Parts: sequence; C-alpha cells; structure tokens
Amino acid sequence: PCFPAKLALAHVHNLIYVKHRQKRLDCIFFPMFDIMRSPLENIRASNACPTTALTPEVVKAAFTKETDVFAENGMLYLEPLLDLSHPDLLARQMFSVLEPVLGLSRDENRRAIDAGYDALDRYEADIGAKAREALNQLEKQHGVGIVLLGRPYHHDLGINHGIPWELQKRGYSIFSQSTLPMDLDLLEKLFGEELKDNIICHPLDVSDVWKHTFSANSAGKLWAAKFTARHPNLIAVELSNFKCGHDAPIYSTIERIVEYPGTPFFAFKDIDENRPTGAIKLRVETIDYFLKLYRNELEMNARDDEELDAAVS
Repeated sequence: PCFPAKLALAHVHNLIYVKHRQKRLDCIFFPMFDIMRSPLENIRASNACPTTALTPEVVKAAFTKETDVFAENGMLYLEPLLDLSHPDLLARQMFSVLEPVLGLSRDENRRAIDAGYDALDRYEADIGAKAREALNQLEKQHGVGIVLLGRPYHHDLGINHGIPWELQKRGYSIFSQSTLPMDLDLLEKLFGEELKDNIICHPLDVSDVWKHTFSANSAGKLWAAKFTARHPNLIAVELSNFKCGHDAPIYSTIERIVEYPGTPFFAFKDIDENRPTGAIKLRVETIDYFLKLYRNELEMNARDDEELDAAVS
C-alpha cells in the first residue's frame, strides 16, 4: 500500500500515454537506488527503503505483463541497480547501462559521474549555508522554525499534500531533515556535552537512540529529531505515509526524542492518495495556535535572560 510507490506507476503511465504523444521519448531511466550517500557516522549501513528501491522493477512488470508497452511505443526502459555511496562502483554501474545506449567511453562516463558528485556537493553546501542563515535569523528574532521529519519524496507536493506550504504561509521557516546545517560550531553547540560524556562518538552519531542503523532515511530522520530537540528555536512535524513499514518502528523513538526537552511535536502519519483538504487546514491551524504560544514563551524567556544579565552586570 506504499503511496509513493503507487504514484510512481502513475508517473510512468503519464510519460508513455501523455508526454510521449506530445514529444517522442526514446528512453525512460528509472534507476533502483540500493545504497544511499549519508553524512552520518557510526552507522551499520545506508540502505534505501526496499519498497521504493524496487519500485522501478514493479513498474516494469506492470507494463510488460501481457505485452511490452515500452517496445510497442519504441522506447527503452532502463532500471539499473545503483550504489550512490561508492563513486567508483557507481561509475562502473552507470557505464554498463549507458554505454550500449549512448556509446560513451569510460573516460566520458567517469567525467560525467564526477561532475554529478561535484554538483551534488555544491548544492548541499549552498542549501546548508542558507539553512544556517535562516536558523541564525530565528535565534536573533526568537522565532520558531519547523523541521519536517520525512523521507526524500516528502519534498514532492503531490505526496506531502501541501502541508509544508500551509505552514510556511503562516510565517514559519521550513527545514527538512536533509537540509539542516552541519557547521562544526553548531554541532559542537548542540552535541558537545554528549561528546564529552562519551554518549556518542560524533555529532552525526545516532547509535545512542537507535542501534539498528541500516536504513539511510530512518537514521537521517532520527538524527534530525535529535537536532531539533536540542535547538530551542526548532520544533518537529513528522510526515509519514499510511502503513509505512520503515517509519513504524521509529515512531515512538522520534516522539520521545523530540518531546524530552519539552519541544512541541506534531505528526501527519496517515498520508495517502486521499487529500482531506479541510482536515489538513484544521490541523495546520491547530499547530499554528500552539506554536504562537511556544513563541511567546521563547520571547518571555529571552527577556528574563536579558534582565538577569543586566542585573548581574
């Protein structure tokens, strides 16, 4: 019943029967990502969710069960298994699938892979800098930012049902778990005490809250929850799809992490193809109400601290 996996089938159907009619498509490239890149430390593995990883193969089966729809429409369907954590292996995997199609040399293929990783590194550095700037602004203004605890596909408007936009329209800065800043001074500020007490071996370590760190996105979600819980200007909103097998085991852990220091925690755990617009807006308004109270509390605490500092000095 995985909602994102079901959407993938509809996307490919649209490519074949709508986009292909408008402009001819030679190939549909839908890779199966098995191992992901992860910035986290001391994890056992960084595997992708098996359901989403194998969705391209399910899509292929659906469109070749009775007849080969791809061949009938004169297009190739490529679904290679890829490992994003090892550039050398990825280069070999990509060469094996693209050389017969594009006639690439090994050098051309490797330059393309290196350019892709360079672009990804620049993107992550750029968005991390912007996230740090937004976080600094929240600290100065005693504002509240929202960290979306979700999976990569929850950036998609069709999957998140516009929940981030509804929250942003009410004046909240929105961060996702994959775009939180990781500047060394900030990590030291948030995780320094745990490092000194040997609770964790690195600021990007989640083994203190979850030992079974095989899933890249689950581990990332747990780390983002820890980050949020340690920063007074951030609160968490968890996004999860109906009957998500990888999210279910960590629901209670994430909730305990975020709520332990008294940080507000909200969740949408039943997202699927139904889009109850009225119910979503009502829940967003409820979140907004409680966050206004939380911001007032932050402002009062800041004034108390300023008065105390003035009295001491």
